[in-house]
Amino acid sequence: MPIATGSLALKRFQILTHGKDLSIQWIMEKLSKAFISPLNIDDVREEANGFCHPFTGEAKIEYPHSLVFDQFFLFGMRSDRKKIPATFMKLQLRNALEALGHEKEDSQGTKKKIGKKVRDTIKDKLKEELLRNSIPTVKLTEVLWNLKDNQIWLTTTSPSSITEFEKLFSEAFDLPIININPGTAALDFEKIQLNLNTDMQPYLDLSPVSLANKFHFERKTENSNETESSQPVF
Repeated sequence: MPIATGSLALKRFQILTHGKDLSIQWIMEKLSKAFISPLNIDDVREEANGFCHPFTGEAKIEYPHSLVFDQFFLFGMRSDRKKIPATFMKLQLRNALEALGHEKEDSQGTKKKIGKKVRDTIKDKLKEELLRNSIPTVKLTEVLWNLKDNQIWLTTTSPSSITEFEKLFSEAFDLPIININPGTAALDFEKIQLNLNTDMQPYLDLSPVSLANKFHFERKTENSNETESSQPVF
């Protein structure tokens, strides 16, 4: 949900890097690698994802410093989708096959059959034509980069949007990030950034319940000298 509505949901990430002063110029240079290639009306692609201007949705940010608010830099993630309803597609394919005489009987009572290869070709061509004449839906998600703490705030908790953001961010910036969730909120990120010894594995993508179970299992294993293959006690 966008910030402009006055109500929003947030997903937080921590960037695991030693560099605390990442310049706007450097961020823009990397960000431009993953700007969206938007879907057009006559586009046959089903989806397109990428970063964009947070307000206009355009695949460019001409004045990045105007999007700096205190220690935050604001940009956007855009997702374009074209979707052909399955039932409509099925009906259109049936009409196309009927127009070619599929399942029609000749004078001898023999039904004409359209082979699978031809049917698949017709289906692909039909889908392409329908996509070319479909209007895409556009979804904008705002992204706030805390330049001081190197945290990312994503204004959505949609699993698909989170996955797409992680993919785009990794491709553009090549910086390691970790979800800040109930299992990682207490993690000492300063220790990580200072390259001090920290065991990250127990914290990765764990819910509070599984986190507690993992620590209980490890403690029990250590006390009883059991092997790592032992089953945890719940």
